[in-house]
Amino acid sequence: MVYDSIHDGSSSATAATKLPSFDRKRSLVEGAGMFKTFVVMLYCHFSVTLLCLNVLVDLILLGVPVFILHRIGVLPTKLYLSFTTKIINWTTPIVFTMPMILSGTKIYCNDIELLVEAKSKNSLLLANHGSRIDWMVGMFVGFTQSMAGRVSKRIRVGFVCEAPIQFMPLIGWYRKLVCHDIFVWRSFKQDSPTIKNNIRDFHTADECRMLFLSPEGIVVDYGEKDREYISECRQFCIDQHYLPFEYVLTPRYKGSMTLLEQVRHCKGPMVSICLAYIRDGKLLNCSLISPHRVVPDIYTLNQGCGSYPVDVYIHLKRMHIAQDMNDPKTFMMENYQ
Repeated sequence: MVYDSIHDGSSSATAATKLPSFDRKRSLVEGAGMFKTFVVMLYCHFSVTLLCLNVLVDLILLGVPVFILHRIGVLPTKLYLSFTTKIINWTTPIVFTMPMILSGTKIYCNDIELLVEAKSKNSLLLANHGSRIDWMVGMFVGFTQSMAGRVSKRIRVGFVCEAPIQFMPLIGWYRKLVCHDIFVWRSFKQDSPTIKNNIRDFHTADECRMLFLSPEGIVVDYGEKDREYISECRQFCIDQHYLPFEYVLTPRYKGSMTLLEQVRHCKGPMVSICLAYIRDGKLLNCSLISPHRVVPDIYTLNQGCGSYPVDVYIHLKRMHIAQDMNDPKTFMMENYQ
């Protein structure tokens, strides 16, 4: 597989009823001594602090006033979305500069043309969820206008999120008040009116958006509950006559076809995305049952400043789906297989 640059484990066919516990004791910075670890972690903490301060200032000075004006009817939805897009474009480079640019992260993509197309109109992107920085990669890709020598449109990036995230201080509030993301409380099916209204707001205002969805819903760590859920997902695959998924959880599918409203009228692309994080030649988000699996986060990216940078590989595949799809479970399971 040939990948274009955007910016300069184990396997098993048998599901275990109970997965073994793993020893998660690792050095804070791989291959670093005490002094280097101190400097790198200081850089990491400063980066996260800068991100939070930036979001806080933008919320107080810009986001909250614009949101209030919109809620009381002074600011029409079209202007509200237009203004918040400008706020997002102001905030985004500050968010990713230290973790990605200054830390040496490089992003590669197997199909730049499809990515450029996805940025040219409303699009729906279904991604795996093996890290806590998928959102940052998505925002970077949406913001950058130069990819492997190709010029692309800068586009707003949105996400389908678990509803409690909107109450998370700073980042969650920003996603709610400024980004106008879709927050799902129960399931795609039960939250269908919320999803449709959100999509309708953007379409009516003619505000294009790349909408990201991670059908897995959650990121699993290494605790007992996480291992139980991995086992349940692997058993579900067997019950549905599939080999157990090694790198992803089983996708949520009930009511997911509601999200097709995002691309129904504009004929925008629906794209399957697989994100792989590699450091020093090793796949970080490797098999879910591997003791060597790492869940990349913003600290993982920032450590590239004094250790090995993280390279992100984006594999895209166009999805062809009938508007009258009546078996979303099989469609999603086949895509994740």
